[in-house]
Amino acid sequence: MMKAPSQRDVSFLKSPLFLDLFFALFAFTLPAITIFALTYPPPVISQGQAQRIFYIHAPIAWIALYAPLISAVCAILFLVKRDERFDFWSVAANRVALLFALAVVISGPLWAQTEWGTLWDWSDYRLMSFFVLVLSLFGYFYARSTTDHPDRRAVLGAVMSIISALSATITWFAIRLVVPEKHPQPVLGTMAPEIRTTFWLSVLAYHLIFLLFLRVAIRREYLRSLTERLQLRG
Repeated sequence: MMKAPSQRDVSFLKSPLFLDLFFALFAFTLPAITIFALTYPPPVISQGQAQRIFYIHAPIAWIALYAPLISAVCAILFLVKRDERFDFWSVAANRVALLFALAVVISGPLWAQTEWGTLWDWSDYRLMSFFVLVLSLFGYFYARSTTDHPDRRAVLGAVMSIISALSATITWFAIRLVVPEKHPQPVLGTMAPEIRTTFWLSVLAYHLIFLLFLRVAIRREYLRSLTERLQLRG
């Protein structure tokens, strides 16, 4: 049976104000970097202004791919230790993963419409593997919603989290090993200095936002657990 949150768990919700302010400052980096990406680097001639979506699309895709791996590690730790804190962290990581994965499948078609003349190409293995990842993340939350029992919900979530991580891994390999007819190839080693600088600043900004979202999502899970226990006692 899962234990009620300890005093250490409750203290997580009482973090120092300066720490919350420190994380909140991350949010200000995103609009600054977005403006920088829209104005500083020259557009790629073959793609025009639509290429600037790259500075959003690529960083959030990275996060959407490895956040499920973080969730799976926490899920495995839960299965081994039966400590519900690992379930909290696993859920939080997948919440952020789903958010970023949806952002990927929204930002990608914006580029595709300009470059391909269509919002989606069902024959592109990269697109389809990422689409499967999105479905697996939705499946994760659907599986958890099928039961109100905390232990059963956590176990179902752990199993689905591992499946989502496998899907993310397959997507990662598809991006690097499958040669698509249309999808752009990795260009990290061939970027111009202005593009490279802007790209890595964007990666930094979105990872800071990822940390902020992850912290908020973890706090949400602690609050949800405390609320459930108070309702049962009431």
